[in-house]
Amino acid sequence: MSLNSNAGTVSWSFPAPSAPLAPRVKMASVTADRTGAVLRELLSPAGVADPYAVYRRLHADAAAGRDLGRLVIGHADAITVLADRTLSSDRITTTLKPLSDSGHPPFDPLERTLRAIVAFQDAPAHTRVRRLLQSSFTPAVVRRQRDAITNVASRLVDRFADEPSRCSDLVAAVTFPLPALVIGTLLGIDDRDLPQFQSWALQLVRFFATGRPDVALATETQAALMAMRAFMTDLVPRRRADAGDDLLSAMIAARDGDGALTEDELFANALFLMTAGHETAANQLGNGVRALLDHREQRLLLMAEPTRLDAAVEEMLRYDSAVQMTARTVIGDRTMIGREWQTGAAAVVLLGAANRDPARFDEPDQFDITRTPNAPLSFAHGAHHCLGAALAREELRVVIPLLFDRLPALALAEPIECQPTLDFRGPTRLVVRW
Repeated sequence: MSLNSNAGTVSWSFPAPSAPLAPRVKMASVTADRTGAVLRELLSPAGVADPYAVYRRLHADAAAGRDLGRLVIGHADAITVLADRTLSSDRITTTLKPLSDSGHPPFDPLERTLRAIVAFQDAPAHTRVRRLLQSSFTPAVVRRQRDAITNVASRLVDRFADEPSRCSDLVAAVTFPLPALVIGTLLGIDDRDLPQFQSWALQLVRFFATGRPDVALATETQAALMAMRAFMTDLVPRRRADAGDDLLSAMIAARDGDGALTEDELFANALFLMTAGHETAANQLGNGVRALLDHREQRLLLMAEPTRLDAAVEEMLRYDSAVQMTARTVIGDRTMIGREWQTGAAAVVLLGAANRDPARFDEPDQFDITRTPNAPLSFAHGAHHCLGAALAREELRVVIPLLFDRLPALALAEPIECQPTLDFRGPTRLVVRW
C-alpha cells in the first residue's frame, strides 16, 4: 500500500490481514469440568460465528444454578476476579511448558523477553513496570496523536472511497493498517522500519495463538525477537541522545523511586504495545463498523446526532468486544465468587459474556447507542486494565464518523468471517459496497 503525504510518497507493506491465526486452546489446566467443552464449542465454526449464543446459554445456566466449571461470565464476578491481585497473570510458565517437556534446551532470549512484558507479570514486577509505562502512556500523549490519527485515517478512507468498483475489503484497506500506522507513529518508529517491526509483533501473536507452541515455532519466534532486540539496541541510544515527542522517548525517560525501565523491559514492552495496540484496535474497528452496518437505525441516529459518539463507542466496545477472554491463575486453595478453587486452576473470564450479562445490562443483546449507564469490560479491569484503552477509543472516535460521513451508503456485500481464536474477535474480511 502506498499513501501520498506532504513529505512525498510513503509506502507500507503489511502482512495479509486475511490470514487467520491458528485456533488456540490455552487453558491447559482445564480438565474434566465443563470449561473445556465450552472453550471447544467457542472454537467451533458456529462458536466463532456467534459466541453470544453460547454466552446466552451460559447465563441461563447460571440463573438456574448449573455448573459453570471455571468460567466467569457475570459482570460483577468478572470485576471481582480481575481486581483480585492475589491471582496470577503469569502466562509464560504454562505456555513454555511444552517446550521444556520436549527436552529441547531452554529458549533463554525468548523467555527473557516474554517475561519482561507487563501483561504477563505479577506484583511487584508488574506494579513497577506498569507505573513507569503509565507515566509515559498518558491521555495527554494520546490526545497529541489525534491529528496524526485523523491524517492517517483520512488518507486511508479517501483511497478506499476512490476504489472504482465501489466494492472492496474495508479490513485490508482501513481497519487493519490504520492501528499499525498509529502505534508506529506513537512509538516514533520510522515509516521505513514499520513493516519490519509489525512483522515481529505478528510473530508474537502467532506464538501465543497456538496455545502449545512447538520447537519450530519457538525457534522462529526467538529469531524474530533477537532481530527486534538488535534493532532496538541501535534505536534506543539514538533516541536517548535525541529524544522526540513520542512514547518510546517517554518510556526511556520514565523514572521513579525504583529507577527506570531496563533494556529488556523497554524492548519487550515496545513490541508488546505494537502487538496489542494493533491486534486489539484493528479487530475493534472492524467490529464497530460491522455493528453499525447491521443496525441501520442506530447508524442513522449517530449520523444525525454526532454528540452521541462517545456513548456509541462504549456500546461498540460492549456489544462486540475485540478481546473476548482473559484468565487468572489461582494461587492457593480458596473460595472465590461463591465457588471452590484449587491452586493452579485457571479462572477463565469471558469478557464477551460479561458484556452481555442480563443482570448488568437491560436487553444485553440489543445494540443501543443511547444505553446509559454503560460499563463494558472490554479492556479488562483492575491492575491489568489495558494501557492502550484511551488510544483504541480515540481511533474509534476518529474513524467511525469519518467513514460514514464520507460513505453514508456503506453496506455489507459479502458474509463476514471472523478470526478462529478464543482471545481475539474480529472480521478477517469486511467486503462492503457504497
